[in-house]
Amino acid sequence: MYKFLLIVALLPAIAFGQTPFRPCRGGGPTPASVNIEGCTALPCTIVSGSPLIAHATGIRTSVATPTVEAHIIARVLGLDVGFRIPEDLRDACAVGISGATCPLSVGQEFDYTLNYAMTLPLTGITAQVEVGLTAADGSLITCIEIDAQIVA
Repeated sequence: MYKFLLIVALLPAIAFGQTPFRPCRGGGPTPASVNIEGCTALPCTIVSGSPLIAHATGIRTSVATPTVEAHIIARVLGLDVGFRIPEDLRDACAVGISGATCPLSVGQEFDYTLNYAMTLPLTGITAQVEVGLTAADGSLITCIEIDAQIVA
């Protein structure tokens, strides 16, 4: 019975090329779907220095906000390794949001694309990577976590 439920839960991700993800440990809404190019099962393999292209669809904001900031946090064994998204990619309104324009109103739905060549100092490890969008008032608009195998 449990095997059947697991197959039913994973089938849409496999059939449509979606990447499995989990909600962030701190909570927050999740998008309807996530597709990280080249990743249909966790852990995703991320090649340090190569482009990472991720599409999140069906994000719905619960607050009105004039700005949206993107963040990435990488953790190894639960410890933050200090990796942050570059300044030029933080303004999600300028880079990444599609299907809407800022300011966003309550209940507005949009998509977000992250296209970034991540150069990571650590390779040969599996990290927990949190990617999220935050409103101007500090509330989370969306937040997901994935496991990523970092390779050179």
